[in-house]
Amino acid sequence: MREKEEIELDRLQQDGIITPVEFNEWTSPIVPVLKGDGTHLDQTKLRFTNSYEQPEEDTTNFDPPTHTKVATDITVDYEAELNIPSSPARPDAQQPNDEDDTDTMLDIAGAVGQDTYGASIEIPSSSFSSNSSNRKRSKPIFKIQPTESKSQHYQIAITITEARQLVGENIDPTVIIEVGDEKKQTTVKEATNAPFYNEYFVFDYFGPAEILFDRIINLSVLHSKLIRGTLIGDFKLDVGTVYNEPGHQFIHKWAPLTDPSDIMTGVKGYLKCDISVTGKGDSMRPPQKTSEGAVEDIEKNLLIPMGFPTERPWASFFVKIYKAQGLPTMNSSIMANVTKAFMKDNKDFVDPYVIVTFSGQRGRTAVQKSSAEPVWNEQIIFKEMFPPLCRRVKIQVWDEGNVNDVAIGTHFIDLKKISNEQDGEKGFLPTFGPAWINLYGSARNYTLMDDNQELNMGFGEGVSFRGRLLIEIAVEILSAGAADSRFSKLANELKIVPKEPKSGKDQKMSPTAEESKPSSSSDKTKSTEVEVESIQPSSWIDEETVQDFLLFGTVFEATMIDRKIGEKPISFEVSLGNYGNVTDGVSPTTPIKRRPAEMNEGETASLLRGSGLDQTPESDKPTTTPEKPLLTEGNRNYYYLPFNNKKPCVYVKSYWEDQIFRLHSSNFLDKIADRLEEGLEEIQEYIKVSDSRMDKKMHAVLQEFIARCRHFSTFTEKKMEGVDQTALDKKRLIMCRLELELMSNEAKIMVEGKKKMSVNERLRAIQSCIQKLRFLVDEPQHTIPDVFIWMLSSNKRIAYVRIPAKDILYSEKEDEKGKDCGKIKSLFLKLPGKRVMGWTVQAKVDIYLWLGSTRHMDNVLKNLPDGFEPEIPTTSTGHEISPPPSILYKDHHRFQLRCHMYQARGLLAADSSGLSDPFAKVTFISHCQTTKIISQTLSPTWNQMLLFNNIHLFGDAMEISEAPSLVVIEVYDSDAVGKAEYIGSTVALPVVRLIGQDYVLPVLQYYPMYCGSIPGGELLVAFELLQIPDSGAEDLPPIDEPDANQILPVPVSIRPVLSNYKVEVFFWGLRELKRVQLLTVDRPQVFIECSGKGIKSSVIQSCKKNPNFTVQVDSFTVELPENEHLHPPLCISVVDWRAFGRSTLVGTHTVNSLKQYMYKPERRPSARGRFHEVCKTRAATIKFKMVVKSEKRRLSRKFTSRRKQSAIDDSDDVIDWWSKYYASVEKAQNAKLKDLSSILRSTGFLNRISIPGEYVEKKKRDKIVKRTKTQKPWLATLEIYDKELEGEFDNFVDWVQTFDLFRGKASEDDTSIDDERIVGKFKGSFCVWKCCDGYDTDGQCKILQGMPPNTPVKVLIRVYIVSATNLHPADPDGKADPYIVLQLGKTEIKDRDNYVPKQLNPLFGRSYEIEATFPMESLLTITIYDFDLIGTDDLIGETKIDLENRFYSKYRATCGLPYKYEMEGYNAWRDAMKPTEILTRLCKDNGFRGPYFRTGLIEVEGRVFTGKTTFMEEDEMVTSHEHLALRVLHQWSVIAGTGYKLVPEHIESRSLYHSDKLGLEQGRVQMWVDMFPMDMPPPGPSVDISTRKPKGYELRIIIWNAEDVVLEDVNFITGQKSSDIYIKGWLKGKEDDKEETDVHYNSLTGEGNFNWRFLFPFNYIPAEKQMVIRKRESIFSLDKTERKVPTVLVLQVWDFERLSSDDFLGSVELDLNGFPTGAKAAKKCDLSMIEENSKTKLISIFQQKRLRGWWPLEKSGELTGKVEAEFHLVTAEEAEKNPVGSGRKEPEPLEKPNRPDTSFSWFMNPFKCLYYLIWRNYKKYIIIGLILLILLLFIAILFYTLPSAISTKIVNG
Repeated sequence: MREKEEIELDRLQQDGIITPVEFNEWTSPIVPVLKGDGTHLDQTKLRFTNSYEQPEEDTTNFDPPTHTKVATDITVDYEAELNIPSSPARPDAQQPNDEDDTDTMLDIAGAVGQDTYGASIEIPSSSFSSNSSNRKRSKPIFKIQPTESKSQHYQIAITITEARQLVGENIDPTVIIEVGDEKKQTTVKEATNAPFYNEYFVFDYFGPAEILFDRIINLSVLHSKLIRGTLIGDFKLDVGTVYNEPGHQFIHKWAPLTDPSDIMTGVKGYLKCDISVTGKGDSMRPPQKTSEGAVEDIEKNLLIPMGFPTERPWASFFVKIYKAQGLPTMNSSIMANVTKAFMKDNKDFVDPYVIVTFSGQRGRTAVQKSSAEPVWNEQIIFKEMFPPLCRRVKIQVWDEGNVNDVAIGTHFIDLKKISNEQDGEKGFLPTFGPAWINLYGSARNYTLMDDNQELNMGFGEGVSFRGRLLIEIAVEILSAGAADSRFSKLANELKIVPKEPKSGKDQKMSPTAEESKPSSSSDKTKSTEVEVESIQPSSWIDEETVQDFLLFGTVFEATMIDRKIGEKPISFEVSLGNYGNVTDGVSPTTPIKRRPAEMNEGETASLLRGSGLDQTPESDKPTTTPEKPLLTEGNRNYYYLPFNNKKPCVYVKSYWEDQIFRLHSSNFLDKIADRLEEGLEEIQEYIKVSDSRMDKKMHAVLQEFIARCRHFSTFTEKKMEGVDQTALDKKRLIMCRLELELMSNEAKIMVEGKKKMSVNERLRAIQSCIQKLRFLVDEPQHTIPDVFIWMLSSNKRIAYVRIPAKDILYSEKEDEKGKDCGKIKSLFLKLPGKRVMGWTVQAKVDIYLWLGSTRHMDNVLKNLPDGFEPEIPTTSTGHEISPPPSILYKDHHRFQLRCHMYQARGLLAADSSGLSDPFAKVTFISHCQTTKIISQTLSPTWNQMLLFNNIHLFGDAMEISEAPSLVVIEVYDSDAVGKAEYIGSTVALPVVRLIGQDYVLPVLQYYPMYCGSIPGGELLVAFELLQIPDSGAEDLPPIDEPDANQILPVPVSIRPVLSNYKVEVFFWGLRELKRVQLLTVDRPQVFIECSGKGIKSSVIQSCKKNPNFTVQVDSFTVELPENEHLHPPLCISVVDWRAFGRSTLVGTHTVNSLKQYMYKPERRPSARGRFHEVCKTRAATIKFKMVVKSEKRRLSRKFTSRRKQSAIDDSDDVIDWWSKYYASVEKAQNAKLKDLSSILRSTGFLNRISIPGEYVEKKKRDKIVKRTKTQKPWLATLEIYDKELEGEFDNFVDWVQTFDLFRGKASEDDTSIDDERIVGKFKGSFCVWKCCDGYDTDGQCKILQGMPPNTPVKVLIRVYIVSATNLHPADPDGKADPYIVLQLGKTEIKDRDNYVPKQLNPLFGRSYEIEATFPMESLLTITIYDFDLIGTDDLIGETKIDLENRFYSKYRATCGLPYKYEMEGYNAWRDAMKPTEILTRLCKDNGFRGPYFRTGLIEVEGRVFTGKTTFMEEDEMVTSHEHLALRVLHQWSVIAGTGYKLVPEHIESRSLYHSDKLGLEQGRVQMWVDMFPMDMPPPGPSVDISTRKPKGYELRIIIWNAEDVVLEDVNFITGQKSSDIYIKGWLKGKEDDKEETDVHYNSLTGEGNFNWRFLFPFNYIPAEKQMVIRKRESIFSLDKTERKVPTVLVLQVWDFERLSSDDFLGSVELDLNGFPTGAKAAKKCDLSMIEENSKTKLISIFQQKRLRGWWPLEKSGELTGKVEAEFHLVTAEEAEKNPVGSGRKEPEPLEKPNRPDTSFSWFMNPFKCLYYLIWRNYKKYIIIGLILLILLLFIAILFYTLPSAISTKIVNG
């Protein structure tokens, strides 16, 4: 092979066809090739033709046949050496594509065969893989009308469980939940930093998904006040983050709360919540119950997506807005338009400004007046935790108006696409630009009212370019600490421009030296307030990088033009940005400087004249010449433009920055993804036909994928050398390399088989790789905007199509080139705005598009179909390059198109009957024809050939053969009145045969159809395009004669080869038949039809009395294709016979695939020996002896297997059914968490995230007093299913299938659902098998084996309703009052009296017993209603169970099998049959040998099961095989010939649905159903699942003393500190029952003496360790709401104030189920007792009953006091027998405390106040003062009386 290659290369070189290249920048890698045995070939380094180039002037000397022959020889020899089988079925695929050497190289390197990936089998499907590599036409797409986002129902459910570690003192927290503009609030919890809520909220939404996913969920915790609350902290995330999580939900996660006004102070607390987002069809997992003994690790269960770091620092997000270009000169005011028209004012009437929205915050730039090209140079700064939980940044450009502002355009940036969350150097912070973003929206028509204004808001696909914006995004980490180290390297790479605060909205500031300095920190930097600042202009933009680009297009075909457009001339406009948009009068500005185009030396322009590049906009030709349309031949349904041999051309020159390397990289990745996706489709086709070569195909696909990934690395290394890149360009390049390396390593593992993976796992892995590649393909930094093609009529825009620029971008390297560049692509033009129902295509245009730099203009016409001559432009002068205005084809050929329309299946119903009258419309270029109409069917068989004669095609015949035009097939429903209704469409490529070629029969293939975005069925058709020779059409292959209606049938040679098949039908019955034409269906009959043959069932005489058929089995013989893939559908029709022989169609069902019903004989393996297999190895040899009943006494029904005690050591903790339930819940939860842990370890996520705290394998920090464990090792459990029982056991279709009968019109709208069209159900089954020669047709029907009789059966039914979760609120207050309604046939049980008030998660614990008769009463409906006192009750949701399917199923779903056999107690056996009897019955029904009962063993079908069979009862040995038989039943699936397990004892979780919200879950109900035939012995009593009744308790607390209480008051007289201390206490949840001690006044030492008793009566459930509170929510509530909360005691110390509010001093919260033991002395009491990691032993008051000690009181983390208390817990009965008084009252009064004399109230005792405050402190001063006062008084009197005495003495002598 090597020699042949070298010889041929030498010959081509000597002939001058190729020349060697010494150096080539783009060359294929050297590929080592392995032999079949795995060894290397000698000299296997193959060199490909990349080392040569072909001279352009010698293109005519190239000999394609020789080249093809040589390549074929090389490939054949190569395959022979590698032992690769070749296939003659695809000889054309051996021709190499000389344009894509890389593909050729990869095909050979991967050891592939002849089709896309080397398969040598022809897949019978409508795959275009054989034509996907055609270099002349793009790959066709089946879905003509693109998928658009539609409005649908969504439900956001949020459960607020509790909060912890809230900052603040004595706060009353409440939680406010905001979703968008909706707001809801929890109740207010008083005086606690750890409130418990457990409240459920639901937000309904109807609209597009992308709008919902951008809405912000804001959880705010406020300290509630009378006037206005104070924010403690909040948490934000968007809805999209929740929806992207597994299961679309966060379960039991803690949201860290932060204060947006002060982000530097850290976390303000944690809020535990569940958040889920469900849409139509999404199933919501029920919330897991938290295990009781587990400690929740908050830090490891934060509310963050998987893979995010637990520590999220604060970061600044800088969005820099530099400038805009090309904005529309718009203004909505009338005066502005008048001024522009009459005053000839050329000023731009647009006042733009930019709004950026991120994480619920919004920033706005200044307004630039009258500027279509504004310059802002501003940055908007957001502060958010990193990584943010809001993914998208919305950037909008607005025009400021006098009345209202108008949006110009909107763009979204996904942060996930501009960052990488991986650890280490692989990850990088969000970064963007500086780069342009293109804005799209409504057409620039400048009308007063814009009909498509929502497009400018970002809703829907933009139909026009509306400018571009130069922006930059950067992130700077703010927080310091551990998290900062991770991002330090990444943050250092960011260059943040120094900023200056902006003082005004419209003020423009030029930066100066002072302004460039960093501003000092202010309050804004500490808050999340959005800042807007001025920045310097971007230095990145360099006009020298601007290049000239040319957009060239040639319109080859314009057909299927809607007749509504009329006969006015039609033209097409092609625009790129504002270039080419001449209809709107847009004149784009040309950059002043641009890089001159580089012409390679020696380049010639043989097709484009001239050499100059200075092309002016006037020389552009963006529109085609208007052409008058003509009606299509045939049905004249459409117009077409008669281009004939003259194909019009359009070309537009534009100027863009040279950043196209981004598009080249995207194209490379896109092609890798496309090839991998094509390979996946082919693998799936192999699986459909059960081809054994599927593994080989997958091996080849993965090998090519590995080679392409390796090739991408070499491409990027050379491509990016010397290219001006932004930071994001460099980071994305590294990310793409790493991702491709990881994916290729995964592919290598699958190829080498190092990891065992099933086929489905490998397919999922490949699909995951495709999704990752598609994510990498999307380039966030825009370069060249999208191309718009508009169809114009009378200069008015009619319809458009939008094409990404990267798809048509040219590159010299094939892998970089766009997939549609230089290829003819069929485009379907659509109307702008929202798509309406039906056929909305306005035209089909086949256009050749090319976009590239003007340096490559010589390649514009290279890939056009051969045989053309460019028209020389008449205006071309000098050396100016000018593409041709049109191209001319000289060759003219006539063709005949034969459309073999055989049949269709699975069409949409368009009539009210649930059927359609379909016909097909086939359009090919200028011809259109329709098939005949087939009435009332969804699977029409037309068997018609449509003949299109004299089709004129122009160009080279071989080119036409290789790239024919598409055939468009539309299917309509014919209506007698009105026009036909569209129900689906698809496209197909015809098989072309030219003159002189051998005629090969076309093969019928199924083509998928779509109606809008939903599947619309499949078409089995074939198309052949035959060239008509000069002698006429008579020389073409003959066709069959037409039938009586002159309709040509499909030739017999093309129809499938048929064989006789026998179809056996099992008729069981009809169920749930609704009224038809206002009358009930009473005498129905079923018709079965397949391929024109069929049978009918017997008529049910009275559907009410017995809806089953009297004749169960019938069969018919039909001719079906031998190829199972081509089997026609089977139609089930139900007709109701009415009076006077009238019949009415009830409903239909179509079975599209018969493969599942093909008969496969079952072979039961023979038993090799009775004792060959032993289930359990025994240590000693067992001697087998038959057990005779007379020798051993059998156990009676009273026997119990050593019945366990019903109560544990703690008499309050009783073992009942609820104990079994909670133990089962915990067991199921632990099993799931173990599975999750193993998955995380395998995926490497375990180091980055944590699993929920319930599974943390560490014991509680505290040593709890010895007590019995909640879950005993011997406690029996049951299965807890998170979904319906049908989902676990194959829907119980093992014996019969249920087919929905449809009636009514199907809609293409996604919001409709089939449930509205279901009118009944048919129960039956089918068996199809190929008839063999000599088959005995009178033999017994195979389908009847094992089928039960359909006679009526009386059944006792017990329904157990355990609980309901997440019910949808039905009352205005966001709650509901649910109750249960059961309906079975005519029996209805309305349990309205037992409604649960104000609950969305009610615990029902109800059981119901109903006697029913199957089949008349077999559908059980469980409905949950909301109780309303006034008006009708509201429906919350309902679920339906088909009991009949369960009753007859082999899985034995009548009564679940317990895991333990007990006759009494909480796990008592409740089935009517014992395990041994059940085992005997099963063996008999399945034809098994046995069971044989022996001592210590049971033998079934040769398999031996061993176990204990002897027990001690009343000191006597008794024998019982019941326990061992039950174990055998649980291992039933291991017995040969069964393969299925039996239904165990279980609880299923069923979804509730509402008829007004179809497909949207309204809650779940946990329940199970037991069924017992009435002809059997009566079963045991029903299980008591009534809810646990709470037990009354009274907690007596004596507050003895307090010490070390902080002193808050200061005496203004003495300056001495004191406090008026008192103690307050209550149980959380019962704040209304607070108790307070008296006040210890004037405590000078912090000591308080009280001797005060608190009495707290409460109701408690010991088994659940929760307190039950029943109280009214408000004064308007009629009923008391019952809540279960933890038993937490709150003790607080306060300072009493007479003239102001009391001062809070400290508190302690004690969980009565586990709180620290009190200290024996006050000195030993400190805060370490109540800390998280404390080693203090925990005790439970429910076990200790009585204790006394000291406990610390704290405030803001500081010790503020100690309290001595004595706890005494008594039951309500004991409290009634031995009552005590509250406080110090009788009975059993407490002594008054021995308080110091200073303890009194100054207000009530003023004399005491004088004595203690003045006399005791100033006694000596008072005495001295009094003495001095008396002395002074004496002296004063003395001096006062002395003169009088002296004078008297003198006078008197």
